[in-house]
Amino acid sequence: ENSWIYERRTSAKSICQRMFSLIKNESWRLEDVRYRPSSNLRLFSQKILINLDHWKPGGALFFYTGNEGAIELFAQNTGFVFDIAPAFDAAVVFAEHRYYGVSMPFGSLNESFSDWTKSRYLTVEQAMADFADNIIWLKESYLNKTDTPVITFGGSYGGCCCLDESQVPSLVQGAIAASAPVWMFPKMLKDSTGPYRIITEVFRDALADCPVKVAQSWDLITEMGKRKTGRKQLSSLFQTCKPLDRDGVKSLSNWLNGMYFDMAMVNYPYPTSFLADLPAWPVKEFCRRTNASEDVVTAIAAAAQMYSNYTGKVECLDLDSDPAGDLGMTGWDFQACLEMILPISSDKYVDMFLMTSLTWNRTFRTARSNGTLLLDLSGSSISSEGWTGLITLATPISSSPTGGWIHGLLEEPRSLKKTSVWRIVPTF
Repeated sequence: ENSWIYERRTSAKSICQRMFSLIKNESWRLEDVRYRPSSNLRLFSQKILINLDHWKPGGALFFYTGNEGAIELFAQNTGFVFDIAPAFDAAVVFAEHRYYGVSMPFGSLNESFSDWTKSRYLTVEQAMADFADNIIWLKESYLNKTDTPVITFGGSYGGCCCLDESQVPSLVQGAIAASAPVWMFPKMLKDSTGPYRIITEVFRDALADCPVKVAQSWDLITEMGKRKTGRKQLSSLFQTCKPLDRDGVKSLSNWLNGMYFDMAMVNYPYPTSFLADLPAWPVKEFCRRTNASEDVVTAIAAAAQMYSNYTGKVECLDLDSDPAGDLGMTGWDFQACLEMILPISSDKYVDMFLMTSLTWNRTFRTARSNGTLLLDLSGSSISSEGWTGLITLATPISSSPTGGWIHGLLEEPRSLKKTSVWRIVPTF
C-alpha cells in the first residue's frame, strides 16, 4: 500500500538515473579500500526505493541498509519503519546492497561472480561507502535538506550494516538494528551453540516432542540414504525433483537444516511470503504436522511440505534451491567465507541438530617479500576442496602484521599441493 518511487537505471518509469562508482573516488574513499582503478571508474546502477508519503521539510530520513537479497524483500517485511514514519515526518528509503537483487556491478549475477577480479569488490567497506553516498545524495539533491537527521535501520546482516553506518556521526544520528549478529564473530562469541539452541527452544515451545522427532530424523535419514531402496523412499517422501543419490541425501539433510533455521527466523504471527509462502506461526504448524505419522522420517517429510509447498503450487522439492528463497545466497556465501565469519556450531546433546563444530588452525606463518604478504601453509589444514578458482582467507594468523585477521584471496591456488607459500591479495 506504500507509494514507492523506483530508481533503477533500466526502468522505463525511472524518474532519475542514479549511478554509483564501483570504486570510491578520492573525494569519498574509505581508508581500507585498497583497490584503485588504473583507468576510469567503473559505474553501476544501484536500486533505491523511496517513499515520501509522510515526508515534510524538517522531518527525518529513515534509511534502511540493504541485506543479502533483493531490496523489495526487506521493504515488504519491515513494517516498523512505516509505523513510526508519520510521527517523525520521515522519508523512508530502502537501498539495495551491491551484488544483490539487480544492483550488480558487472551487469548480471553470473558475470559479477564469474571471476574473483570482479567479485572482490563485494566487501562491507564498499557497501558502507555506497550507503554513505546514497545518504549524501538524498539529503543534498533529492530532499534538498542537508541538515536532515538520518536514522539507519536494518535486520540481521543489514542490522550490522546500519550500525556500521552510524559510526559516521556527520552523516547518521542514530541506528535501530534487529537481530544483528554483532557478537557472533570470532573472539567475540562466547556460546557458539547459542543460535541452534535457541531455535530448538522455539520448536519445543510450539510442541514439546517436536525437537525430539527432528533430532531422531538425522540418523534415520542417513541410514536410509545408504541403501538404494531407502534413497528411493526418501525421494518419494520428500517429493524431490531428482531421484536422490548418496550426495543427494546429504543435500537433503543440508536443506532441512537450513529450513529449520529459516523457519524460526520468520516465525511471525501472521502469514508471510518473505522466505517462502508460509502461514502464521509456521513453526507451530510444522510441529503439528509431525503428528501425521508414527514413523519419524515420514512425519518430518509431511511437515516439511508445509515449508516447501504450502500453497500446493510447487511440483517438487528442488534441493539445488535454497530454503531462504529469493535471498542472494551466491553473494552471501562469498561474504560468509571472506568477511562475515560467524563460527556457530550445534551440539546434539543440547539442541535438535547434528553435532557440528568449527575450529580454526592457528599455525600459519606470514612474512613480507618486496611488500607482498606471504602465507606459509606448511602443516596447516587449509584445503582447496570445493573451490575451483580461489581460496578465501579469513583465518586467525598468529603472526599477522595486523595482529588479527588477514582478509584476502590466495592468488592462483590451482597448484596448492606443490608449494606451501602463496601471495595474498588483500580484499580491503
